[in-house]
Amino acid sequence: MFRSSIFRPVLAMLCLYFLTGCISASGGIATSNLPMEGRQFEVIGPAETTVSWWTIDLGIIGLPLSDPPVSQAESQLIGQNEGDALINLRYWTDRSMFLFFINRHRFHLKADVVRFTDGR
Repeated sequence: MFRSSIFRPVLAMLCLYFLTGCISASGGIATSNLPMEGRQFEVIGPAETTVSWWTIDLGIIGLPLSDPPVSQAESQLIGQNEGDALINLRYWTDRSMFLFFINRHRFHLKADVVRFTDGR
């Protein structure tokens, strides 16, 4: 009898933990990663990448285990297609919680890679 009275609340708390707040997301749009005004360019093609990093979140205090690799994502897209800049950037992030306080953050980046043709 004593075991079942403890088991149900513990099971309920575990279910609530797994059903609430395990994943969150945000997103955005940017025109380009460099100033493009007055520059001539050609669109090479679309590209997409995902990078991730880990944090330890203790209530309102978050401790990153590494820096968010946003510039690494931009460099990957430009390097994949041997371009000079990115236009029509679309990005979103998501977060997954593991082991109560460990979070994995992912940064997804989609853009069109361009190459400058004006020689500047």
